[in-house]
Amino acid sequence: MNEKVLVVPASKVDEITKGLEGVIEVEYSLVKNLITRFGTFIDRDLVENDESFRQVIPYVIMKQDGKFLVLRRTNKQGEKRLHNKISLGVGGHINHNDGKDPWLAFLNGMQREIEEEVKAKILDLKYFGVINDLSSSVSRVHVGIAFIADVLFEKLNEPEMFEYSWCALEDLEKLLQEMEGWSYIVFQWLRKHTQR
Repeated sequence: MNEKVLVVPASKVDEITKGLEGVIEVEYSLVKNLITRFGTFIDRDLVENDESFRQVIPYVIMKQDGKFLVLRRTNKQGEKRLHNKISLGVGGHINHNDGKDPWLAFLNGMQREIEEEVKAKILDLKYFGVINDLSSSVSRVHVGIAFIADVLFEKLNEPEMFEYSWCALEDLEKLLQEMEGWSYIVFQWLRKHTQR
């Protein structure tokens, strides 16, 4: 059986983002409404290249002691288009096993993705926007729901998938050329909104 992933119509994402790109500070209630009303589960193979849908991805930025978790994807990581890229976010696809109700599946799936990738105690989790990026074939079929989490980090749960480090905001600038698209976009938002 093919993996079924949570998707929403691209046209509905365009409505709430007003067609803007970057981290769009959409009200959380609109995101919840989008997923609750229009979220559905479709075979991942069918939507990987279908730009009429956006696969919903929670994207959680982890922060500890004023530094941000930086993940470098290894060649063993599943998404070939992102190998060796740097990611600032933890998260992934939401699938039908996360729950029948799209919104509960999103919340459960976000928790599952965090637990799959890292062992960390989340002290605080705040939503900050929708990542809307139309610049690449990967990003045009995904939409990010961005959060920042203050954490007590213990370890990576998938050390074969990622290498990690912790960086202060100013040190992230040195990594811009290696960042995946969403991380670059999130970095721009962090630089604008984070006090140094």
